[in-house]
Amino acid sequence: MTFGVLLGAVIVVAIAVAVSSSGGSGSAPSPTSAAAKQQASTVNTLLSGIPQSGVTLGSPTAKVTVTEFGDLECPICAEFAQSSENQLISNDVRSGKVKLVYRSLPTATGNGPNPSIFPTQQAAAYAAGAQGKAWNYIELFYHEQGQENTGYVTPSYLDGLARQVPGLNYSTWLSASQSSTYTSQVSADEQAASSKGFNSTPTIVIQGPKGQAQPIVGDPSSYSQLETVIKSVS
Repeated sequence: MTFGVLLGAVIVVAIAVAVSSSGGSGSAPSPTSAAAKQQASTVNTLLSGIPQSGVTLGSPTAKVTVTEFGDLECPICAEFAQSSENQLISNDVRSGKVKLVYRSLPTATGNGPNPSIFPTQQAAAYAAGAQGKAWNYIELFYHEQGQENTGYVTPSYLDGLARQVPGLNYSTWLSASQSSTYTSQVSADEQAASSKGFNSTPTIVIQGPKGQAQPIVGDPSSYSQLETVIKSVS
């Protein structure tokens, strides 16, 4: 075997290993994989002990409300979730200063191979909210998000996320996720976003005793930016 052929063989093997370790064509991790279990542990630690009601995370008496208009397939939303938003949850939401609300706005999903999955995937999170677990589902989706435009979101993927949420009654969730109650809620969120002129995700609206700040469009540059806006309306 010549050096050139040998080198080519080594490169092919290296590419194959890289593709295998990354889940193939951008697919999300299997819910039973070590990677998924690690992400689930991270999410459980983040949210443990924080009250939830529907799509709201945090104390109902919190003076400041931070509303995220998001698309669960949006990679920028996932970046926000795993950085500034997680810091917001760990600090301001956990302390009772802020409550966090999730609303649906299609962006990445609408540009993907299966835009019709949007109401179903978002309703899956809302159905978990009926058991006080919406944010567990939302955060798991963001932490285990597959590669954009690969069509990784399927009923099996959504079921896999539900099975990772601690304390979630799966059969109850499955029935609720197929109800028009939550797809209607998703539609109402879309209409509300449209009426405000929102068309990008995440769009973050922060409101407090002193009024509502200018919406932040896209991933905030830092957690400190969120803190500055929160202080301006507190």
